[in-house]
This record gives sequence, C-alpha cells and structure tokens, in this order.
Amino acid sequence: MYRIAIITDIHGNIYALNAALKDIRDKSVDFIYCLGDMIGIGPFSNEVLDALLVFENLEMITGNHDEAVLALLNNEPYPKSRTNVIPHHEWIAERLSKKHKSVLEKLPRIINSTIYDQTLHLIHYPMKQSLQNAPISKDPFDLTGRPLPENFSILDGLNNPSLVCFGHDHSKHHFDSNNITFFNPGSLGCFNEPFARYGIVDIDRTGFTIKQQYVAYELNTFIGELSKTDIPRREIILKMYE
Repeated sequence: MYRIAIITDIHGNIYALNAALKDIRDKSVDFIYCLGDMIGIGPFSNEVLDALLVFENLEMITGNHDEAVLALLNNEPYPKSRTNVIPHHEWIAERLSKKHKSVLEKLPRIINSTIYDQTLHLIHYPMKQSLQNAPISKDPFDLTGRPLPENFSILDGLNNPSLVCFGHDHSKHHFDSNNITFFNPGSLGCFNEPFARYGIVDIDRTGFTIKQQYVAYELNTFIGELSKTDIPRREIILKMYE
C-alpha cells in the first residue's frame, strides 16, 4: 500500500498547517501533494513555505493566489476581475522572500502521477485543456463552474485518470463523474471551525480509498495574530473565520 496526503488552500495559516503536518507525520504518509494557494488571505506566507520546503517527499503546484502575487512581482497582467484584491496581494508580495518567489516561479500548475496503475491528476481546480496554460490574468481557475459532476463531466484535459484531486473551492467535495473520482478535502487554512482539513488516499493494486481528515488547532491564536497585522482586507478576512 502507498499512502499519500492531499493538502490544499493553506492560505498563509501556519498554525493550521503545522497541526496538519504533525498529523501527517504520525500517519506514516509516503508522499504529500499540496494543490496550491499556499499564500494569500493569511499573513504567514514565508512561514508556510518554509514549513513545506522541509519535506523531501512533497510536491506543490500553483493556485490562483500564488500566481496572482507572482504576476504583481513580475509586472505581468493581473486578473481584472480581482482588482479589489490588488492591495492585499501587494502586501503579500512585498513581504514574500526572494527565495520563496523563486520557488513559486518554478512550480507546475498540474501534476500527473501513476501509483499501482491508478492514475492521478492533481490541479488547483479542474479546467479544459485549452485553459491549462492560460495566464492568471484570464482567470483559468474560475471558468469551469461550480464543483459539480455535470460541470466536470465535459472537461477534455483529464486523460481518463482514476482520481482527480483539487482545491480552490474551500468546501470539501467527493463525487464520481464519467468513472472518475473527484476529491477536494477542503481548505486546510481557511475554515471557520478550529480544524485543519486534509485528505489521505491509500492506494494498492486493487484501487484506492479516501479518508477525510480533521485536525484540531488553535484557530483563536491565528485570528489573534491576524488581527494584529495591517494586512489589507483584514476585516473581510476575519469574517471568513466567524
């Protein structure tokens, strides 16, 4: 049996991430996939990336927040639909270390993996093949529609995987469409209950099983630290955790 952990949408919440990573270590996970949006919303971008980079058995992909911040740093087009978020992303960009900028720039948007004949498609949010290389200014993560079987059934860029793991939508999802299983464990770091969420997938020669995980952490400590910052959109962010 091969055991993987799926984490996504940490959103600068180092307290939730540390709790999840400790639990992952305790569960003898062979590999960790992080499906984007490591940064943005919460203020601890560098701390989150430092914690992830410790692991040799971990791969990351980019999400919309990661790519939007990079667009600002590289003077590239920014999504017109998110102009109200620019001050927030500028705050994140100003504090992101050069080392972590370099790390994010090298990350792929998609990982395809095969384990015991089970094919995995890992992406921040499923999209048509024509959008898979579209710049973040085109909002490629937002054009598929809600995470529903009928919306995912028409996607043409999946190459018939056994399992598609995704994030972006902060709620958890687990359903089948066209003989493909879709799984989103929910946002690890942006959740209004004191739990860090992630998923475990056990894979063997007969198939795979998915287990949703909830790990308790000090949400009030994170909220207290967030409240002390001058991060733009702070009041809006705090309402997410009510």
